[in-house]
Amino acid sequence: MALPLLVLVHAWAVLGAFAGLSPPGGALVTEPALLVAAVLFWLPVAARSRHRLDDPGRCLHLFLATPLLDLPAVAVVAAGRSAQGLAVIVGMLPVDVAAAAVTWSWVNREERQAREPALPMPGGDPLAR
Repeated sequence: MALPLLVLVHAWAVLGAFAGLSPPGGALVTEPALLVAAVLFWLPVAARSRHRLDDPGRCLHLFLATPLLDLPAVAVVAAGRSAQGLAVIVGMLPVDVAAAAVTWSWVNREERQAREPALPMPGGDPLAR
């Protein structure tokens, strides 16, 4: 739920002015909504709670978010406002960095676990009987 919510709120905040969908309060309404959606987006990735995704889930969550969050910025660039569109794309770079870091951490953890010798099972190996 967090990823689609952030994608929709982000697109609304970025493209609202171009499409005439800006609320009467403008940024006073869209920015708090975007902040709430962003916090909900990062909870399954960063929070140490029961809602945290496993390593493959966190990688997928972040790698799917990257192009989806850049699409509104591409539309802004296509509309002739390249500086604003590039600013949005650069603003989304922490998602890319986090995706790379989570993937690197996952790969290193998998390799470390593969190199560790298997611990003996209590009571012996049931397959050896």
